[in-house]
Amino acid sequence: MMSKNDDAIIKRLDELYKGVGQSVKKLPLNINSKYALFSDLHLGDGGEADNFVHNEETIISALNYYKNNRYSLILLGDVEELWQFDFVRVQERYDKDIYKLLRSFPDNEVHRVFGNHDMQWKRPPDPILNDENVSSRTPEAVMLGNNIFLVHGHQGDRLCDRSVWFSSFFARCLKSVVPAAKVFGYENRSATKSQIPKDREKLYYNWAKDNKVILICGHTHNAIFASRSYYWWLKKQIKQKELEKKRCPKEDKAKSKELSEEIKAYNEDLRDEKKMGRNYNRMSPKGKPLPCYFNTGCGLYRKGITNIEIEGDKIRLIKWQSDNSLPIEKRREKLWEEESLSELREQINI
Repeated sequence: MMSKNDDAIIKRLDELYKGVGQSVKKLPLNINSKYALFSDLHLGDGGEADNFVHNEETIISALNYYKNNRYSLILLGDVEELWQFDFVRVQERYDKDIYKLLRSFPDNEVHRVFGNHDMQWKRPPDPILNDENVSSRTPEAVMLGNNIFLVHGHQGDRLCDRSVWFSSFFARCLKSVVPAAKVFGYENRSATKSQIPKDREKLYYNWAKDNKVILICGHTHNAIFASRSYYWWLKKQIKQKELEKKRCPKEDKAKSKELSEEIKAYNEDLRDEKKMGRNYNRMSPKGKPLPCYFNTGCGLYRKGITNIEIEGDKIRLIKWQSDNSLPIEKRREKLWEEESLSELREQINI
């Protein structure tokens, strides 16, 4: 049985999907389309309470890649951390690199919707779109083609939408104690995991399945691809690498060492996922889940940033590694295997 909060979330998703009371931005999707989707960067002021700043160079590398390869950007909410920081301070910190780079994309190639940490958005103009006519909290959703629906994911929720004033007040209080608490080993869990109930992912999944639509969200900071989480991808990689190491000839010590290092790195990431509570149960308790739900993850991971790419008929989940010594082909790591959107539509019965 769903709670009243779950009912409110479903109601708001239904309203947006049907276009009731809120304009939904429509973008084309064809064989020539190239979109890069990001969410939950949570840009701060560059200080100790700014949980994004360690990935500043990583997002710059990613944005340069997408600009050079002629992708359009869709920023799916919570670009700034306006619950904890004043917008002017955020703009002052990142205007000369990140905002400047975003503004350098061709006209109409950067699209953004507003998330719950943008709910207190007040003009001055959006520093990304450079448009004085951008109003607070609009648009709230994007329809990509005819059946790919994009929202931030906070819609209808009591603490993240209807009573956002309470949550933002608490976040401001937390910001003031984070620098001192870090001295004693405190780690701000909300930096890499929104305090979202685990069953929220299943709520999104079931809504997408019931409506026979591909739903792409942000908000939960949990990277999901075709209804499968990053946590399960890591488990799969570890199993494959361990098997490969087992089959590795004993005399090939260099290869064995390389595999051991890869297994160690994956296990470190897996421990991070568990520590931050992202070791979610599968969307479907039995069998392979219907590939109808995706999530961009966030820009706050310890070792990089996740995002989603859509290129023609292909969709991919990407992890941008924070190690800037890596060549671009290794720094831009594909998680899972890319999927065909037309094949996904067949499975979802669209």
